[in-house]
Amino acid sequence: MDDAVFWIDWTVTAVVALCGSLIAASLEHKPIALSTVSVALGAILVGMTIMPFGVRMICYDGSGVIKGWVHVICANAFGLIVLMSAVAAGVKLYA
Repeated sequence: MDDAVFWIDWTVTAVVALCGSLIAASLEHKPIALSTVSVALGAILVGMTIMPFGVRMICYDGSGVIKGWVHVICANAFGLIVLMSAVAAGVKLYA
Protein backbone atom coordinates (compact mmCIF):
# COMPACT_ATOMS: atom_id res chain seq x y z
CA MET A 1 0.00 0.00 0.00
CA ASP A 2 2.94 2.35 0.71
CA ASP A 3 4.05 1.95 -2.91
CA ALA A 4 0.82 3.63 -4.06
CA VAL A 5 1.61 6.90 -2.26
CA PHE A 6 2.69 9.36 -4.98
CA TRP A 7 1.69 12.71 -3.51
CA ILE A 8 5.20 13.71 -2.46
CA ASP A 9 6.60 12.86 -5.91
CA TRP A 10 3.90 14.95 -7.58
CA THR A 11 4.50 17.88 -5.23
CA VAL A 12 8.25 17.91 -5.88
CA THR A 13 7.62 17.55 -9.62
CA ALA A 14 5.30 20.56 -9.44
CA VAL A 15 8.01 22.67 -7.79
CA VAL A 16 10.62 21.71 -10.39
CA ALA A 17 8.22 22.24 -13.31
CA LEU A 18 7.04 25.63 -12.07
CA CYS A 19 10.57 26.86 -11.40
CA GLY A 20 11.65 25.70 -14.85
CA SER A 21 8.72 27.43 -16.51
CA LEU A 22 9.31 30.69 -14.66
CA ILE A 23 13.02 30.66 -15.48
CA ALA A 24 12.35 29.91 -19.16
CA ALA A 25 9.73 32.67 -19.38
CA SER A 26 12.09 35.09 -17.68
CA LEU A 27 14.90 34.29 -20.11
CA GLU A 28 12.54 34.91 -23.04
CA HIS A 29 11.32 38.20 -21.46
CA LYS A 30 7.70 37.03 -21.43
CA PRO A 31 5.33 38.88 -19.12
CA ILE A 32 4.03 36.83 -16.23
CA ALA A 33 0.72 37.76 -14.63
CA LEU A 34 0.90 38.33 -10.90
CA SER A 35 -2.23 36.21 -10.39
CA THR A 36 -0.64 33.26 -12.20
CA VAL A 37 2.48 33.39 -10.08
CA SER A 38 0.52 33.97 -6.86
CA VAL A 39 -1.80 31.00 -7.34
CA ALA A 40 1.04 28.70 -8.37
CA LEU A 41 3.29 29.76 -5.52
CA GLY A 42 0.40 29.44 -3.09
CA ALA A 43 -0.21 25.88 -4.22
CA ILE A 44 3.49 25.11 -3.95
CA LEU A 45 3.66 26.66 -0.47
CA VAL A 46 0.71 24.58 0.69
CA GLY A 47 2.13 21.47 -0.97
CA MET A 48 5.58 21.82 0.56
CA THR A 49 4.77 23.11 4.06
CA ILE A 50 1.23 22.39 5.20
CA MET A 51 0.49 19.24 3.23
CA PRO A 52 3.35 17.04 4.55
CA PHE A 53 2.43 17.86 8.14
CA GLY A 54 -1.30 17.33 7.51
CA VAL A 55 -0.79 14.04 5.67
CA ARG A 56 1.47 12.76 8.44
CA MET A 57 -1.05 13.68 11.11
CA ILE A 58 -4.16 12.42 9.29
CA CYS A 59 -3.09 9.57 7.00
CA TYR A 60 -0.42 7.80 9.05
CA ASP A 61 -0.63 6.11 12.43
CA GLY A 62 1.92 6.51 15.24
CA SER A 63 4.25 3.86 13.83
CA GLY A 64 4.48 5.50 10.38
CA VAL A 65 2.18 3.10 8.52
CA ILE A 66 -0.52 4.53 6.27
CA LYS A 67 -3.98 3.87 7.69
CA GLY A 68 -5.82 2.62 4.60
CA TRP A 69 -6.63 2.99 0.92
CA VAL A 70 -8.95 5.93 1.50
CA HIS A 71 -6.04 7.81 3.04
CA VAL A 72 -3.80 6.90 0.08
CA ILE A 73 -6.40 8.21 -2.38
CA CYS A 74 -6.95 11.44 -0.43
CA ALA A 75 -3.23 12.19 -0.11
CA ASN A 76 -2.67 11.48 -3.80
CA ALA A 77 -5.64 13.67 -4.77
CA PHE A 78 -4.20 16.64 -2.89
CA GLY A 79 -0.77 16.03 -4.44
CA LEU A 80 -2.37 15.93 -7.86
CA ILE A 81 -4.10 19.26 -7.21
CA VAL A 82 -0.74 20.85 -6.41
CA LEU A 83 0.80 19.35 -9.56
CA MET A 84 -2.07 20.46 -11.79
CA SER A 85 -1.88 24.00 -10.37
CA ALA A 86 1.77 24.22 -11.33
CA VAL A 87 1.09 22.76 -14.77
CA ALA A 88 -1.77 25.20 -15.38
CA ALA A 89 0.47 28.11 -14.40
CA GLY A 90 3.20 26.86 -16.74
CA VAL A 91 0.74 26.52 -19.60
CA LYS A 92 -0.52 30.06 -19.03
CA LEU A 93 3.02 31.32 -19.40
CA TYR A 94 3.32 29.92 -22.91
CA ALA A 95 -0.25 30.38 -24.15
